[in-house]
Amino acid sequence: MKKLLFLLLAAAALLAAGDAAARTKKPVAPEDKGWWLGGEIGLWHNTVEEIDTNSFVFSPEVGYDFNKRWAIGVGIGYAVAGTTDEFGDSVNLNMFIFNPYARWKYCNVGRLSLFLDGGIGVAGGDMDGVKVGIQPGVAVRVSDRVRFQAHLGFLGYCTNYFNDGVEDSNGFGFKLSSSDLKFGFYYTF
Repeated sequence: MKKLLFLLLAAAALLAAGDAAARTKKPVAPEDKGWWLGGEIGLWHNTVEEIDTNSFVFSPEVGYDFNKRWAIGVGIGYAVAGTTDEFGDSVNLNMFIFNPYARWKYCNVGRLSLFLDGGIGVAGGDMDGVKVGIQPGVAVRVSDRVRFQAHLGFLGYCTNYFNDGVEDSNGFGFKLSSSDLKFGFYYTF
């Protein structure tokens, strides 16, 4: 009986020691700082009163994470907006985009990160324009080096900046629609 009690106590002590050792190990986390390369793509079709609008945005990006809260980046891309009215007449606008920004990651929980990108966007080509504002987004880390992210919405000021193909438009406000949805992929190195 003493031997059985001794074996049970020894097994319990070994299990407790193994559990304590597992709790003291720090989990492997990705680096809080470093360079990343990626980009975003957006595609949208809209029909309002028999007028079709198609838009496409492709923007490669490069950036640097200073820590787990702050980063900077720049996107250089291409956008096109095409409109076809009820008579079949079409107008296509081609633009090049330069978009530097600062990113504040205000919520980091596990693999999920919520952030705000604040920056200035400049468009040139068939329509020249400027935007200044904040875009909310979410990023999901799928591995130590790979993240997927999405932006949805805009708060700020725009003047002729790819406003659904509408020229001579400017204004201030908050826009939250599926036409603002862009998906991205990033690789950290």
